[in-house]
Amino acid sequence: MADYFYGITDKGKRREKNEDTFFTRETANKRFLIAGVIDGVGGYTGGDIAAGIARSVIIKNLETLSENVMESLRQAIITANAKIDEGKKEERSNGQMACVLTCVVADIKNNKCWYAHVGDTRIYLLRDHSLVKISKDHSVVGFLEESGRLSEEEAMRHPRRNEINKALGFEEDISTPEDFIETGESPFLPGDLLLLCSDGLTDMISSAAILKVLTAKKSLTTKAKALVDAANEAGGNDNITAVLIENNNWPKEKPEPVIVERKKNEAAAPASTNGTTPVPETKPAKKKGRGLIAFLILLFIGLAAVSLTVAFHRNKKPVVSHEIRAQTLKKKSEQLLQLIAKVNDSSKSITLPKGQKISDMNEPLLIKKDSFYLAGNGAVLIADSSYNGPAFIINTTAKHIVLDSLIFENFDVGIVVQKNNITFRHVRFVNCRVPVQYLLSFPDSVVSGRFKDSIFITLSKPK
Repeated sequence: MADYFYGITDKGKRREKNEDTFFTRETANKRFLIAGVIDGVGGYTGGDIAAGIARSVIIKNLETLSENVMESLRQAIITANAKIDEGKKEERSNGQMACVLTCVVADIKNNKCWYAHVGDTRIYLLRDHSLVKISKDHSVVGFLEESGRLSEEEAMRHPRRNEINKALGFEEDISTPEDFIETGESPFLPGDLLLLCSDGLTDMISSAAILKVLTAKKSLTTKAKALVDAANEAGGNDNITAVLIENNNWPKEKPEPVIVERKKNEAAAPASTNGTTPVPETKPAKKKGRGLIAFLILLFIGLAAVSLTVAFHRNKKPVVSHEIRAQTLKKKSEQLLQLIAKVNDSSKSITLPKGQKISDMNEPLLIKKDSFYLAGNGAVLIADSSYNGPAFIINTTAKHIVLDSLIFENFDVGIVVQKNNITFRHVRFVNCRVPVQYLLSFPDSVVSGRFKDSIFITLSKPK
């Protein structure tokens, strides 16, 4: 197995057989890596059979990928569901077999990945020592945890944690509704690590414990085995499966130039006929004109110095301005880089550390997700002294954006929105000339009359 991906599955300590399975393989002349974790639904016979059917069908369908990778991935899962449904009808004893799964297609060269998910298996993204759960659990307990009504620890102990709402085999046709299969895409940058796993891992150990294992300076094989061992040590109540994929596409370092010394050609000395050392012939130095040449050189240097001084004073302000701007663009704190990464990936929610200050914002963050919840915990976003733009721009494609417990400070414009798609909860604007700016667009139309102040926002929202 290649050194940038590894998978492992284990029966655990409580189950009689392993109904989990997984796959990892390169395809399309090693351009893509396809991987998946599949968990047979327990409580009914044939869970392992359903998982095996899904595995073989998906691998076969992903041997060739269309330009629309997401649609190829989605169609592979729809086909697998249809095949499981056929198997249920052919064998009555397996009439209720089903499975859940998480699959991914990674394009390492172009730093991108696509995923599709049904059920309570999971996909995590590790970036810069931060672990983010990308997929959602299709279960009641999963919804309660993701909405903040249950803590992770409470969800792990909840008596209904194994009840799921979606699985392959539950419905004859899962092509409609379109959201039955959760899909998404994400940047997959050099150094990033993806974890695909079954609930046998996440029901046993916390995300903090997973993070500690994944950030250790060890091989993928060692990390995957350590995750399984940790789940077994915690009780091993279910089958355990983990697949790790690392983006090792680091930019290649250019070789340092080799310095080659040039050898000076030494003139061969003429042979002496009388045994004495030959004396090289010299010509007397020409003193005539030396004074004139020295004067011209000094005059040239003086004129050049005057010209440079004038040019420097004329261009002094723009040069300093560009230098300051370049330094401003280059300097980004680790907190700001993490916020930018999370806003741009497929995360549906972000929770900032309590009271965090991000004081060097010098460019707007564009939010264009369907739904997004940013829990600030009193975090303060402070504009750079040379920046005159907004902190956030809410794209028209966004449907439901929630900003909770945030403070915007020293921005010329706090937030730019283009339609009624944002909810404020305990948001403050300190020293912001325009807290919220609404942009109106009227393509190919004639506009007359006045607009009400409440055209986009109601009194119930800015709380």
